[in-house]
Amino acid sequence: MEQTQKQLRPFRISFELYAHDEQEAEEARMAIVAFIGQHAKAGRAVTGRKVAQGIANWDKNPIVKNQVINYFK
Repeated sequence: MEQTQKQLRPFRISFELYAHDEQEAEEARMAIVAFIGQHAKAGRAVTGRKVAQGIANWDKNPIVKNQVINYFK
């Protein structure tokens, strides 16, 4: 039985982000776009599922959790 594989395609998402001004929010947007682009150039897909799982589970690893908390202090 042949398994069909869905083709990845881009989708636009939007959400609110805390920032001091629009420029700061734009810098964050550009950094996220660059992050996705860097991984794409290396042959890795930053997929919706992986982002959702990573964000949902960020606090499951104590090392990662502490690093994230310290970064956002």
